[in-house]
Amino acid sequence: MTLHGMEHALSGEYDIAHGDGLAALLIEWMKFTESVRKDRFKQLGKNVFGESDGIAATEKWLQKIGMDSRLKRLGVKEEDFDKLSKNVLKTGFWVAMNPVSLDKESISGIYKRSY
Repeated sequence: MTLHGMEHALSGEYDIAHGDGLAALLIEWMKFTESVRKDRFKQLGKNVFGESDGIAATEKWLQKIGMDSRLKRLGVKEEDFDKLSKNVLKTGFWVAMNPVSLDKESISGIYKRSY
């Protein structure tokens, strides 16, 4: 759910399909969350992709299906990250449920790394 809240700010500001925005953010969100979801991501890799590294396997799969876009390619402007991060916290109440605490700086960091 928390990743969806981060994406809603993007598609609310830009003409981006929800799935494209999710795909662009997914890998960096997984990396940010890995410290508390390591076992879950390993299970994903093993059970879905037959690989030990779920994040790398997911990234490879996104590339294979042509969903490995970056925010820059989707037309997001880097100077909007601060505004987008504030909007996430204002409208995406469920970000409080993220397994690793999300604040304006961490959300902006995920956007930056997804750029």
